[in-house]
Amino acid sequence: MADSIRDQLAGNIRLRIGLALIISIVGMYLVLDKSEQVAKKQKDYRRASVQLAQAKQQATDTAWLTRSKDANQALAELRSHDWVDSSNGLIQSKWNDHLQLLLNQEKAAAATVALSDSASDGGAAGEAGSGIPGMSSMKAKLRFEAVPKTLYTILQVIDTNRQGMIVETMTYNWLGATGRAEINLKALTHLSDQAQQSDLQNPAEQPKTENKAS
Repeated sequence: MADSIRDQLAGNIRLRIGLALIISIVGMYLVLDKSEQVAKKQKDYRRASVQLAQAKQQATDTAWLTRSKDANQALAELRSHDWVDSSNGLIQSKWNDHLQLLLNQEKAAAATVALSDSASDGGAAGEAGSGIPGMSSMKAKLRFEAVPKTLYTILQVIDTNRQGMIVETMTYNWLGATGRAEINLKALTHLSDQAQQSDLQNPAEQPKTENKAS
């Protein structure tokens, strides 16, 4: 059946163009949807951070104590979707391994993963990158060849993954029997609680991180 579909696509340029248009429309919808989700997530982060700061200032007020608890729970739920480890290098390594495994499992051909924009070790650099204290971001570019069904499966995994991944841009060029995809991803990160406490106690010993690519 796969050979029959391939033969039909190879011999019918209108069918190839139509399929490429459908993939482009689906891709643009997913990109716009994820852009709206990341904007909403960042607004939720900021709202929860403001609520938490206000609650701490009014710790003696019973009403504020209740609000502080609710804000902490909301913030913990949001941050549970971040990529977390004891160092930014380990976070990037974990993300790289996850993306490589995804492409291998879906048998994407000529697949590469390139990481960029290393997450900063919290503090002012982290705030500048995300607008949220203690949180940073990292990016990756995926390039691979796949039929539309495989591309759709990969996008589904990205969308439903426990640790959040945001599709910033996507292109898909039809090559005949398959297509060449390029996806730019973004993910939000923060250091584990133990690592954050260590950084606060020893700010001068924080290591400098370098961009990592594979």
